[in-house]
Amino acid sequence: TFSISPSKIPTLLEGRSNERSLVVAPGANWPGKIWPVSHYAELLKGLASAFDHVIVVGAESDHAAGETLRKASQLPLTNLAGATGLLEAAACMSGARAFVGNDSGLGHMAAALAVPTVTVFGPGQPARYRPWGQRAEIVLAPDGDLAALEAPAVIDAVLAQLDLAPGGTDV
Repeated sequence: TFSISPSKIPTLLEGRSNERSLVVAPGANWPGKIWPVSHYAELLKGLASAFDHVIVVGAESDHAAGETLRKASQLPLTNLAGATGLLEAAACMSGARAFVGNDSGLGHMAAALAVPTVTVFGPGQPARYRPWGQRAEIVLAPDGDLAALEAPAVIDAVLAQLDLAPGGTDV
């Protein structure tokens, strides 16, 4: 386990400060709230034209998912899962073009930072626990089953948050 100080974030993301970054948080506090990593991989593929770089944040237990996404991503990916605390994760999010994550605290943080945020919800209670903000959206899994939530629904939500037409072209 290692930690990164907020002052190190610019070094880790050096050369990427002007890029269109997507921050992804593939973890949650219990397995039922986790959208399958294979769906996140499809998400990254479907959004490749709208972003230049992906940053994965989360707990140490999310690091393996980040590595799976690195292998699947067509975009450069920095896997910081398990390497940051909340302050460092916020620093990564603050300049991001968008955030996608599960029903977890990181979605609330992204929404509070006014980052366009899409949170996937399965068995949770979105009316009570969803992130709130002008740029915060949720996508609900059919019958609360995250495995049944297909990537295109989440891709469309992200593109809508960015005011982009499907395919990543500005409207």
